[in-house]
Amino acid sequence: MAEKDSLRLRDDWDPTKSAFQADDGKFDSLAKADALDDPGSAKRDQKLQALGKQIASTLYMLVRNVKIHAPDNKIFLKPIDTLREAMNRVIATEKQLNLHASETIIYLNNTQLKFDFGALESVKFLTAEFERRDIGGFSTNRPVTSAEIRDFLYIFSADYAGSAKEDGAEGRELPSLRLARYAQVKELLDKLQAEPDLDQQIDRKKYLMTVYSRAIFFMRIYFDKIERGDYSIPLAKAGRLVQDLVDLSHDQRTHFLGVTTTRSDTDYLPYHSVNTMLLCVVFGAELGLDKRQLHELGMAALFSQVGLVGVSEEILSRKGGLTDEERKEIDLFPLRSAKKILFSRGLDKSTMARIVAAYESKVDFAIPRRTADGEIELVMPKMGLGIYGKIIAICETYDALTSKRPFREAYGPEIALALMSSEIKYKFDPVLLRVFMKVMAIQPIKIMGEGERNRRIG
Repeated sequence: MAEKDSLRLRDDWDPTKSAFQADDGKFDSLAKADALDDPGSAKRDQKLQALGKQIASTLYMLVRNVKIHAPDNKIFLKPIDTLREAMNRVIATEKQLNLHASETIIYLNNTQLKFDFGALESVKFLTAEFERRDIGGFSTNRPVTSAEIRDFLYIFSADYAGSAKEDGAEGRELPSLRLARYAQVKELLDKLQAEPDLDQQIDRKKYLMTVYSRAIFFMRIYFDKIERGDYSIPLAKAGRLVQDLVDLSHDQRTHFLGVTTTRSDTDYLPYHSVNTMLLCVVFGAELGLDKRQLHELGMAALFSQVGLVGVSEEILSRKGGLTDEERKEIDLFPLRSAKKILFSRGLDKSTMARIVAAYESKVDFAIPRRTADGEIELVMPKMGLGIYGKIIAICETYDALTSKRPFREAYGPEIALALMSSEIKYKFDPVLLRVFMKVMAIQPIKIMGEGERNRRIG
């Protein structure tokens, strides 16, 4: 069998340090704990998550490389031993091991594993290989051996064709593991995702509020750093917060939108940044963006307002109109946002996408012109604006309008959307704005009273 250097398994490969693990190493220490705690406890769930990620990570690398190396190749000795140890630790403490997988979802003993954003492609590869062999997972209540794991890997090798039986491939039957059919597992997992039980719904709502609070705290600390001249962004931590919220948004859309009504009269910017990000994630999901795109959109939205840090509080809180010089100070904040994002890390594709989105979110979609009857029409729409910037523009403005500011009270959702669809509609892509109104379950309002014109948004 031909060797491919690009897929060669390194002799020093350590599955506990793969993309499946958080990059701050917290799961590495958890995975080395001696035993799981009481079923249902938070500590037990945390350690089960760590062991589950280690099992999935090791399986991914083994399945990926068994296509070019025989399962009994000596390079598999260390990872197979790692996998056997992790599986048997689960079995020893939980009395069973049930792993079920479909698309980007993996359950271990009825607990859904929560993967970091960078691991999703690896998860998808693993589950696609499972599907190709008509395997939805496996279960056992007895310890597994290294020889049994090698026989399981044989199913994914280039030497094996077709789908395996419940007890494995012919001539390499599995004494402990029992395989489940992919279609049956997928149907079960799809149902779990679509209709979580009441306890799951309550737990996810609590977890949503926990992640939301962490995100607010994170942005508060980050903005304090910027004021001290430190523009570095803890991107790994921010990425995990955004990914958690992306995952939760699929199950909790109604509650998700309710969370964005949380405000603070004295801490506007952290709440505004996180609320904008949440709205963008829900809106982007409705537009059909996948999880990878939603993560990038969320990261761009979360840091799109950083240019406001450094603008004097006197200007931001001024009641009444601003002077021309003060307005210029405000108008420069998209450029400042782009600069601060650029200073945070080296220039790469993700950074460029966030810079462009932050800047374009404040670029008017079209030139406005008022007709003889007082209506605003759009002239010469701006071409080439990216989808992320257009989404952020709508969500950021909506949250700003529905937030209380020192110079005005908060507008209700109906008034906010009425302003966005009339007086300031030149700022937004009209097609996306109509979709956003439907997402917010409010019909467009076209007629504004004279007293509602010329409102300050900031």
